[in-house]
Amino acid sequence: EDGGIHDLAAGTLSLALHDLTGFFARCDALVLTTDLDYTPPNDLDGIKAERVRLTGLSLEPKLAGQFDVIVVGAGAAGTCAAVAAARLGARTALVQNRPVLGGNASAELGVGLSGAANHQSNARESGLPEEVQRLKAFYGATRFSEPFRLLTENEKNLTVFLNQNVDAVEMASVGRIAAVRATDTLTGEVSRYLGKFFIDGTGDGWVGYYAGAEYRIGREARAEFNEDLAPETGDSITMSGCIMGLCCGLRAGDSGKPAPYQRPEWAPELPEPGEEFGRNVPKLNGGAWWMEHPGTFDDLWDAETARDELIRITFGYWDYVKNRWPQQDKAVNFRLQYVPFIDAKRESRRLIGDYILNQNDVQHARNFPDAVSYTGWPLDIHHPEGIYSGAPGPFDYNPHLPQIAPVPYRSLYSKNIENLFMAGRDMSVTHVALGTVRVQSTLATLGQAAGTAAAMCVKRNTTPRGIYENHIADLQQTLLKGDQYIIGLPNQDPADLARQAAVTASSVWNVSALDRNLFGEGRGLRLDIPRAAQLPWTPGTELKTLAVCVQSRANKPVQLRLKVRSARTGQSFGEGSLIAEKAAPLPPKAITWLEFEIDQAIPGDLLEIEMAPTPGAFWMVAYLPAEGYRRAWQQDNRWMIKTDGQIQAIVTDPAISLDQGKHYETRNAINGTARITADQSNLWVSDPTKGLPQWLELDFSKPRRFNTVRLTFDTHLDGSAPWGQFVSECVRDYEIQALQDGSWQTLAVVYDNFQRHRVHRFDPVTAKKVRLVVDATGGTPAARLFEIRVYDEPAEAFVKTER
Repeated sequence: EDGGIHDLAAGTLSLALHDLTGFFARCDALVLTTDLDYTPPNDLDGIKAERVRLTGLSLEPKLAGQFDVIVVGAGAAGTCAAVAAARLGARTALVQNRPVLGGNASAELGVGLSGAANHQSNARESGLPEEVQRLKAFYGATRFSEPFRLLTENEKNLTVFLNQNVDAVEMASVGRIAAVRATDTLTGEVSRYLGKFFIDGTGDGWVGYYAGAEYRIGREARAEFNEDLAPETGDSITMSGCIMGLCCGLRAGDSGKPAPYQRPEWAPELPEPGEEFGRNVPKLNGGAWWMEHPGTFDDLWDAETARDELIRITFGYWDYVKNRWPQQDKAVNFRLQYVPFIDAKRESRRLIGDYILNQNDVQHARNFPDAVSYTGWPLDIHHPEGIYSGAPGPFDYNPHLPQIAPVPYRSLYSKNIENLFMAGRDMSVTHVALGTVRVQSTLATLGQAAGTAAAMCVKRNTTPRGIYENHIADLQQTLLKGDQYIIGLPNQDPADLARQAAVTASSVWNVSALDRNLFGEGRGLRLDIPRAAQLPWTPGTELKTLAVCVQSRANKPVQLRLKVRSARTGQSFGEGSLIAEKAAPLPPKAITWLEFEIDQAIPGDLLEIEMAPTPGAFWMVAYLPAEGYRRAWQQDNRWMIKTDGQIQAIVTDPAISLDQGKHYETRNAINGTARITADQSNLWVSDPTKGLPQWLELDFSKPRRFNTVRLTFDTHLDGSAPWGQFVSECVRDYEIQALQDGSWQTLAVVYDNFQRHRVHRFDPVTAKKVRLVVDATGGTPAARLFEIRVYDEPAEAFVKTER
């Protein structure tokens, strides 16, 4: 833009830019010159050369280092890939073009680590995603940049490079990358990173693109993969992103007085006159995920225009809320405070691997011999017209998967670039299948798989395809060892000494049904709001009596009222058939069991009990792993639902099975599966009535040498990650001991553990027995352990520094 000719000769002057665009104008540089014939270049190469001439900055790349594995892009997938590679001994670089880690999950954007557990039972992703979730909760972080930094900072084989935008690659030969080049976003300096293997975690697939990798953009035709959700004809339409920052779309606040708003002329009118909006305003202090542009906008090559369209949409949406929404009176005092400006992308370029995951694979949970993780999010694809879709609403389609589904390793490496992996939404999937794998926690597990495989490529001097052809079982077992779950695949690691040991424990929990002895000593949930519980029931069985345990802290008797409903799986709270309404006086200052006669058959497969608000009363709870149990409370006339290991005090005749036939024997700690599955708890749980400490012991039958013990505790993988420093079911304080010369010697002592998976390494010992002693948990009165592994590992395995 020509700023004209000005006389700057006299006195002290100020130079400023005034943004007249109305929103978010950008300026790269101001150039002052006395050469009236000067015209700056307007092409990319010319601008680079002119910047060099004017600033003295060299574009000659400097060597940043030589690495075994280079990960470009530090989103959830890329960061987990880098940590996984480093922990297996690979010299690893993590190159990120922003000042923080996390990508869409970073402090700049704030997308959560969602995954299969949002829609499937006991399905939260373990391994590195769970580790970073626990870091976030323990330190009280509001976003994931700081937890990801904590995840990376103690990895001695990992170097993190921030503000480095990779914009070129150097090829060793056709189909093989030698190095990537990056421009410092703050200084403009250029660096080159030499590597053996590369992981593209950019989301947009830039490393693959620069290297000549095969890729796709947009929607496949229905016939290509026989996907009934795909369009008849393929096209280049992609899902829109969403502008995010301190909020999603916008932030607004109640100003306490009327706050008129006039739509800027450049903002769209939403909906257009005469058209249906197809959206419900979810809240007044923020926006919504469906504030999206049409899929014809190019998020890849014209990202600024695409981002600007999202900003325009925000101002048009706020005009709808303030001036044309049928309930606009609720928004009279609300004022627009902040509009974010970074696009959290959902889809762009997808690199092609040896396998393209498609709709039928995930909907039918196809079993892949090279499975390395799983997905469980719905096939969630947003409407191609974005916020302009009208009556059809924000989804193109959103069908839930009937179960978690395997994801194959072959979708994580390039088909034609022999040393390139993909970690993130640029993986090898169709547009339809992207709908389920694209969420952060799922992608983080795939990053862990890619990073693990890359380190194995270095160790075995092979290629990503070579891992599939010759070492896939080894890759899978290594992932399991790192606490990644692969459907139906148990620990078969021959180096794990625990697998052949005899297991005993100080006690085992044998309780199989709810009874009154389990309640009364713990804490209660305040009945200042409606609370409810659903428990599994055999349809058609008569409920003879129902008893609840409630503590009153009131100074006088109060009336307790409850409702009994019959519900079915899939029904939310309050939707089932009403069976009975009961009331009884609750004595003051006491913990009381109140029993009610019901004598009616319950037709559904869920028994629901709803308690009305009762002043000064608390519904007693216990920490019990009751499968199929859910508890809920009302907030803003909505039922908020949790499955967090707390069960409200309910006892029935006939009794409700607590674990549906599951048991908690010692052998579970070495059975090879480290989470609850459909048919097995896979847990050792000590008898909660005997208190702590409790212990579990391995007997090798003869002295064995070992230097590593791996423990997997219970951080309650059903539902979203528990908030708070400690998970009630998780072991908090413990010791690892070895029996030597007839006495127990301490190998490790841990206080205030908050992680699910812990690795303890020490000088080699030779012993016949090893023991875990649990002294305290996060709240439950029982010790709980999914898995214990014991190894004699080579020195190079000593990579991870314990936190």
